[in-house]
Amino acid sequence: MEDHRNYHVVCYTENLSGIQNFIDVNQFCRKNKVGFVLSETLGLFGYAFVDYGDEHIITDHDGEATKSFIIANIT
Repeated sequence: MEDHRNYHVVCYTENLSGIQNFIDVNQFCRKNKVGFVLSETLGLFGYAFVDYGDEHIITDHDGEATKSFIIANIT
């Protein structure tokens, strides 16, 4: 994990070592101001967790409401 200091962002794509390892890595990255991305696909489902620390600010330039939808059919 110490080598993570050499990067701006670290990305994990598979949970091979357990969730506690990801918690520890994320805490290390936050402490050292390294972005942390965890993403995994599980068949049709997936998730993404992104943590760039408390100092990372996202601004909404157009003010449009977020859109949410469900895909009912793919051909």
